[in-house]
Amino acid sequence: MTIDVDAVELETTTSFGEGKETLEQQLSGFPIYKQYNKLYQEFIAQNKETLSIKERIAPNLTGSTLSGPEKIEYRSPTLYFISDTYFASQDEIALETALENNNDDDDANLNSANYSITFLYLGDKVSGHHGIVHGGLLATLLDEITCRLAFLNFPSKKGFTANLNIDYKKPTVVDSWVCIKCTTLKKQGRKCWVRGEVYVIDPDTESLAPSQERCVGKVLIIEPKVDYQ
Repeated sequence: MTIDVDAVELETTTSFGEGKETLEQQLSGFPIYKQYNKLYQEFIAQNKETLSIKERIAPNLTGSTLSGPEKIEYRSPTLYFISDTYFASQDEIALETALENNNDDDDANLNSANYSITFLYLGDKVSGHHGIVHGGLLATLLDEITCRLAFLNFPSKKGFTANLNIDYKKPTVVDSWVCIKCTTLKKQGRKCWVRGEVYVIDPDTESLAPSQERCVGKVLIIEPKVDYQ
């Protein structure tokens, strides 16, 4: 897939019908949402480049075709935690080994952050088996949202998926909130590897626990040698 995240600025919050306000209110009341917003405010106080990020919803598949009542009913603006260090240099990045030894408390490490957080509400019409979110939809969301993070680590802010591997751990039920966390693992030249994790949201906790993880993917994104439209 290809997305130009720097092309045009559009609102990335998507919600439909009379439930819009209710869904926003639900999300804003979750401890985990409050926690990540608190971390984000602390982060941007020291890392100003993140505030310059502009995106558009593309492609039409997740932004239009799959969005609507009982489908992707709500999509929050993505919270980017990308240290100014990466925006300034965009040299090679090797975070994978360090991340394997880290725990969730390291989310607040402002000097090495290179990840994103997105919240979505998935309705009944995105099921495969009855009551279960289609695995292909989760793969598509992982593909798109990991790419958005990878592109921001390229000088051109453009790229395409070369490889996507996903391990499905537990079914994701429909009519539920999910959080997709994407983390840059490594960047070498025009190649960038990103891990994407889908979690179901526990409305009573402020952290993402392993028991909430539903699938995890590793994506290789490549920056094109020449510009494209």
